[in-house]
Amino acid sequence: METNNNVERANELFKAQAHIYKHAFAYANSMALNCAIQLGIPDIIHNHKKPITLPDLLSGLKLPSSKSNAIHRLMRLLVHAQFFDIIKLEENSETEGYVLTTSSRLLLKSEIPNLLPCVRLMVDPVLVTPWQLLGEWFHKNEEATPFETAHGMPMWDFCAQNPIFDTAFNEAMASDSQMMKLVVKDCREVFEGLNSLVDVGGGTGVIAKTILEAIPHLKCTVLDLPHVVANMPQTENLIYVGGNMFQCIPHADAILLKHVMHDWSDEDCVKILKRCREAIEDKDEGRKGKVLIIDMVLGRDEEEANMTEVKLIFDVLMMVVTTGRQRTEKEWEKLFTEAGFMSYKITPLLGLRYLTIPHTTIMGFENNDKRAWVERIMQASDPKIIDTALNVLGSNNSAATFLATVSLSLSSLIGAWMANNTLFTSVLIYGDTRPETMSIKFITLLIFFLMAFACFVQSSRCFIHANYLITTPDTDIPISYVELAVIRGGEFWSLGLRSLYFATTMLLWFFGPIPMFVTSIGMIIFLHHLDKNTKQLHDHRSSRIRKQVHKRVEEATNRATLL
Repeated sequence: METNNNVERANELFKAQAHIYKHAFAYANSMALNCAIQLGIPDIIHNHKKPITLPDLLSGLKLPSSKSNAIHRLMRLLVHAQFFDIIKLEENSETEGYVLTTSSRLLLKSEIPNLLPCVRLMVDPVLVTPWQLLGEWFHKNEEATPFETAHGMPMWDFCAQNPIFDTAFNEAMASDSQMMKLVVKDCREVFEGLNSLVDVGGGTGVIAKTILEAIPHLKCTVLDLPHVVANMPQTENLIYVGGNMFQCIPHADAILLKHVMHDWSDEDCVKILKRCREAIEDKDEGRKGKVLIIDMVLGRDEEEANMTEVKLIFDVLMMVVTTGRQRTEKEWEKLFTEAGFMSYKITPLLGLRYLTIPHTTIMGFENNDKRAWVERIMQASDPKIIDTALNVLGSNNSAATFLATVSLSLSSLIGAWMANNTLFTSVLIYGDTRPETMSIKFITLLIFFLMAFACFVQSSRCFIHANYLITTPDTDIPISYVELAVIRGGEFWSLGLRSLYFATTMLLWFFGPIPMFVTSIGMIIFLHHLDKNTKQLHDHRSSRIRKQVHKRVEEATNRATLL
């Protein structure tokens, strides 16, 4: 019995040893992959058009035969790491050849997306050296990052002073942005209703160009440091602006932050988000846009173990080279709240990224549900579903009409009250009861009721218009038109209700400033409570989008394999 225990203990220790060696020598995988890229192995296999044998690979590499065994050993490791695969040339043949996998297809120079620059950057000595000083850095009581300890300056300053590394960094970021082509077309609804967009930290503009391919009418601005965007070619719909996102972000309907926030501390992220809020809010026009954040979210239940490991590695990478970090959903929520956003929505994209959209009011959540409702209705073929939708719109129309009638009746009542001069001396009225003051109070209250009436009438008009659009036979009316009508109807409804809410405080103004003040404070707290909802609502479309994009990637891979 004791012997068996000793054997089990020995097995555990040897497994632990293997585990330690695996991670201690993990850099061997990175260096072997970089070596394959330097030699051009993925391109040679791709250009061969069929599985390539070791002798043919050696010939394509133009290496001496003495390196045959070394190439075999290098490829054996990379095959085990699933960067390449081995298959038989013929069914009954023992001869085998190397073929590409999905991972190595992303390393082809002639293909887009192409992650070659990313791999080169990660093994660049400039980024590797700070890791070697990580243990020493922990003992230092200073705010400098390991990168700054190694190179004497923050990474962004290093980029500005070292053009070669700066170019490599920008090329790596651009290559990563190429992956977004796989999902942008299936996220078109995110950009619906937008006329302008600013890509903050957009580098050479790859992601902006990708978005423009899907939404050509959009006016895109790429904001980055002056030395990054200097001499970049501009078009009518794509311009480059050199600047500092901490100081000012150009106004637009939407602000995009792709892999920007993870580079910065929480304090800096709040500053960035506040600049974003300023950029999407137009007080003169009453316009509010939205902020789009493409970044990682730690701790999501649906992610695979490999994805989790990569995210955690990226988190430590941010600690080594910047002051930033990868964040959990609660940590993202904290940033949004501190920056003044009332709510947000997280949509899983493929791979490591999530599309995070902070909202300023709960109406953003409601609009998300309404869009999903309209989409289902417009795609339905069952008459019962259409009838149900019309009943829903009819109910909304009836409610809006009723409240419009109530608002108009109250307006008439105020008019009659104003005509009754004896009320100015009523015992219920105290404070300043001069006719001029009372007239101002009456007119203010009347304005609120008339505003409520106008909003409810507009709400009813929008719901009726949506009814017409849904019931129009044999037409190709865009879903976005119906969505716009339904959403506007809901927004006018909300504005009408708020007018009635604040009419209550104006009514109490007649009884003195103190009741009005107390009621106003209570009303603000009440409305804030109603509007504040930082929880994530149901994502109606993400599963459908993921299926569509997975299918697209699979089809693209199959086509590449056939070629």
